[in-house]
Amino acid sequence: MEGLKSTGKQSVRSKYLAYRDRLTKNERLSKSMKIWENLKKEPSFKEADVVLVYLDYRSEVMTTGLVEELLLSEGGKRVFAPRVEGLDVEFYEIYSLTDLRPGYQGIREPEVNEEKLFTKQLADENKCVLLLPGSVYDRALGRMGYGKGFYDRFIHKFPNLTKAGLAFDCQIAKQVPVDEHDKRVDMVVTETEVIK
Repeated sequence: MEGLKSTGKQSVRSKYLAYRDRLTKNERLSKSMKIWENLKKEPSFKEADVVLVYLDYRSEVMTTGLVEELLLSEGGKRVFAPRVEGLDVEFYEIYSLTDLRPGYQGIREPEVNEEKLFTKQLADENKCVLLLPGSVYDRALGRMGYGKGFYDRFIHKFPNLTKAGLAFDCQIAKQVPVDEHDKRVDMVVTETEVIK
């Protein structure tokens, strides 16, 4: 039974990733920019002191331009980027895109630096928004990542973060097959809407 369930999840994941992969680079860029605009209107994002943001890989919603904008803005938001460490993901503060190097699967990552590590204390003392990638979302705020569970484990450690999934419209399914350990997001931001 468990094997059947994971086969079902994998086929859903593959189907929606194929939709995403069909977008041209120009379509991804223009849609990503609309997603950033929608995200920036959200009160929880406007009020955030800390933004934990993934760095786009392959056909994901692009975040590099958003990261550059956050780093250059006078808004005072601190920016943290993820690094895969074993079976977990940790976030480290970055001040520039030059703080990143190719890491896990060639994805740009920050260096390990205990002084820049995102901690429970930072989470407790600040308004924090976590921007998540994903393969597919639904209107009940269900999310499927890529099957490794990095973000589910991170959210389990930091349950009070505002969780915003970034996705293209083509990644919204009627229903995502989720398990108990799969964490829902607080909102999904696409190029045409914010699902809450």
